[in-house]
Amino acid sequence: MTKPSADHIYKKIGERLVQARTEKNWSQANLAFEAKVDRSHLGFVEQGRRKPTITTLYRITLVLGIKLEDLFKGL
Repeated sequence: MTKPSADHIYKKIGERLVQARTEKNWSQANLAFEAKVDRSHLGFVEQGRRKPTITTLYRITLVLGIKLEDLFKGL
């Protein structure tokens, strides 16, 4: 069994963030404002094109009401 690449992991994290955000019917702008993250940076994180810090991921998950560890489960 091969280990997933870092790019794959960031892409999956982004997909999970998009899912959690859309379940709340929030725009990227709304989430970015609440999490104190630049909207364009959030967009790149959701696309898996940026590698956010744990602190940034924590702020985003806190606002979304999900657990940080849930972003990484099964990866």
